Amino acid sequence: GLLERVLFVWAVRQPASGYVQGINDVLLPLVVVGLMDESGEGVSRLDAEIIHSISEERLEAIEADCYWCVTKILSEIFDHYTEGQPGVQRMVQRLKEIIRRIDAPLSAHLEAQGLDLMPTALRWITCLMVRDLPMACCLRLWDALIAESAQAAGQRPIATGRGDCGGSAGFEELLLYFCACFIAYFSQRLQAMDFEGMTFFLMQVPTDGFADKEVEVLLGEAYVLKC
Repeated sequence: GLLERVLFVWAVRQPASGYVQGINDVLLPLVVVGLMDESGEGVSRLDAEIIHSISEERLEAIEADCYWCVTKILSEIFDHYTEGQPGVQRMVQRLKEIIRRIDAPLSAHLEAQGLDLMPTALRWITCLMVRDLPMACCLRLWDALIAESAQAAGQRPIATGRGDCGGSAGFEELLLYFCACFIAYFSQRLQAMDFEGMTFFLMQVPTDGFADKEVEVLLGEAYVLKC
C-alpha cells in the first residue's frame, strides 16, 4: 500500500536511521491531508469509499507528496530516530526541567511517586502527538509546528561550517513546550493519582473531547513559555 511504499523508500534512503517505530505515525497525517485535499472532504468524512473514488494516478501523486513531506519533517528532527535517539533523550531532559519550572507541585508529585516520563515522552516526541490527539487537533498542532519551523529557517544565519548544526530549532522547540503544557493541562488529575493510576492515565490520555479550542489554548501557552 501507499504507507508501506513510502516507509520502505525512506528506510532505504536513510541507512543511518532505517525504519524506526513512530515514523509510520508521522506519515499518517500527511496522507490524511493529501486525501482531504484531493477529495474536498473534511477529516471526519474520510472513509474507504472516498479513497477508492480517487484515481490511481492521483493516489500516486499523493504518495510522492507524502514521501517528500515526511522527508522534510524528519530532517528537522533526524536525531530522534537514529541509534540511541539522542534527540529524544535531550528533549525529555528539557521537558522535565520545564515541568519543574511551570508546575512545581506536579513535578514534585511525579518524583515522589517515582514516575519516569521517558516512556510517555518518547511516544509524544517520536510520534509528534499523533497517537495522543484526535486527528483534527493533530493537524492544527502540526500547522503551528511547520509554521514555526519555516519562521526559524527564515531567521537562521548562513552556515559558516564551524559547528553549525543545521535544521530548524523552531519545530522541536514548539513541540517541546506544547508537551509541557499538555501534561500540565492534566496537572490536578495527575496529582490525585498514585504511580499506577498515573501510568495508566498517561498510556492513553483522555483527549477524545479535545477540539481546536483546546489545542489553540495549549499552543498559546507554549508560545508564551518559549519566548
